Amino acid sequence: MLIQRPGRSDLLLVLVYWLLAAPIIFYSYLQDFGLGRATTTILYTVGLDTLAVYVLVFGLLPLALSRSSPWVVLGALVMFIAIDAHLYWLGYWVLLDDKPLQWTPTLMLYTIMRHTQSYGLLGVLMAGKRYFDVQKRLLQTQQAQTQSELRNLKAQLDPHFLFNNLNVLRGLIQQDPAEANEYLNRFAGLYRLLVRNQNEDFVTVSEELRFAEEYIYLLRHRFGTAYEFRLELLPGSAWDQRLVVPGTLQQLLENAIKHNAGNEDDPLVIEITATADSLTVRHPRRPKLTAVDSTGTGLANLRERYRLLFDQEIRVVNTAATFAVTVPVLIQSPVRVPADVRFVSVNGERAQTPSSHNFG
Repeated sequence: MLIQRPGRSDLLLVLVYWLLAAPIIFYSYLQDFGLGRATTTILYTVGLDTLAVYVLVFGLLPLALSRSSPWVVLGALVMFIAIDAHLYWLGYWVLLDDKPLQWTPTLMLYTIMRHTQSYGLLGVLMAGKRYFDVQKRLLQTQQAQTQSELRNLKAQLDPHFLFNNLNVLRGLIQQDPAEANEYLNRFAGLYRLLVRNQNEDFVTVSEELRFAEEYIYLLRHRFGTAYEFRLELLPGSAWDQRLVVPGTLQQLLENAIKHNAGNEDDPLVIEITATADSLTVRHPRRPKLTAVDSTGTGLANLRERYRLLFDQEIRVVNTAATFAVTVPVLIQSPVRVPADVRFVSVNGERAQTPSSHNFG
């Protein structure tokens, strides 16, 4: 039987227990047996009870919780009871009893019950402490696993839009250097937000909308007026006090454009709706004529991040006419975040966001 080793906190608990219990027990021994025998008996009691609890908590309990055969556990328990009872009986007979040594089954049963009472409280305390230690380690393991999963999910975010927009920038430099300069400034602003939030698990809705503004500006230069973006905000909501997973809108907008066709004569309208407890991206279903290679990891990634961080599920509506994704929004304590979230209007001008607005 493999017996575990106690930690420093376990030893401290035993020490505190005996500092409180030993004087009380010693006083009762002193009254009945005098100083000499009381001293040796209390030392024997401390040692035997501590040893019994040690074997039970660090030996038999882990053995019972393992995949060991029930017969092995039962055999170990019977052996422990037999040895423990004899140590208790022989020790106290040597130290305190002047009568001739006699062994009977009734005496052994009485001895087992007496010693169980003797170390019972310490055993309960130690077993309870071990239980909470195991639960704490389990929680830490789960948290570490969650953090690892989140790091892996963040690493999977699609980087293709970086290369797409660099190609747009190259074309603008050749055709319109002034517009290329503005494009580069907005592109740099977007990446500042990416770098700032890359290690964050949450961002405010204000920050996510600001990111969406920069991202939509880039999309307009890639696709012209083939896609139209509209925003609807619930009036009176404090967007700097509500949280979402960073990159939510980027993922949902990219997903909409990747799978749905738009053209300048009949643009695909993509709506973003923000309420006090949710953020929704909705658009008509207009599948592209040429099938798009997709593994479906983008939406699955987003779903898993919300499950890990918010402990909530995102909602997907997928019908023949409409596709919509709704993610939950959490409320945080007020923080200082710039309140002037701005968006790109139809003609490309920057305007302060009202409760309902057309992106472009």
